Amino acid sequence: MNKCILNEQTEKTKKVIHLMVTPFCNRDCKYCCNKQYSLDDIPRVTDEELMEAEVLCLTGGEPFAFTNPCAIAKYYKKKYPNIKRIFVYTNAYELYEFIRTSVFPLSGIDGLSVSVKNKRDKTALEIIMKDFLEDIYNNDELKSNFLYDFLDEEYNESITSKFKIINRKWQKIFIPANDSIFRRI
Repeated sequence: MNKCILNEQTEKTKKVIHLMVTPFCNRDCKYCCNKQYSLDDIPRVTDEELMEAEVLCLTGGEPFAFTNPCAIAKYYKKKYPNIKRIFVYTNAYELYEFIRTSVFPLSGIDGLSVSVKNKRDKTALEIIMKDFLEDIYNNDELKSNFLYDFLDEEYNESITSKFKIINRKWQKIFIPANDSIFRRI
């Protein structure tokens, strides 16, 4: 296991926090970044850091399987009015399960970063866009959505019109985004 390389909080990085809200995941992806560091190497987020942030990116593990990202988003927006946008990093299947079983899916969240890592994810995303599109996109909060495609797949127009698609490959070494800090709850 590698020692986690983390960005220092600077003027450049202080506005965006990638916040690990759970270390738990129901998958065993070969190159999962969570296998590349010890949870103990990730600092806990401080009140001071949260008071300077404008954007939170809730990540895990798998936030939709092991937490309620909507409740977390609402809590942080209420406690820290400086936090203007909250995004959730998830896989498509767990997003589908959450939406399918929730009364008010995705309220409090400003955008999604959805990873499609296998055929089950792709199928789940297609079902979301077919069966739950109205629920999701009548929600004025979801303004910025990314789809991280690990399969090099083609997607239908309902997906490409709502997500910016980014083709990704597995990284053998975890490198945090250079414009943010990475913390845990």
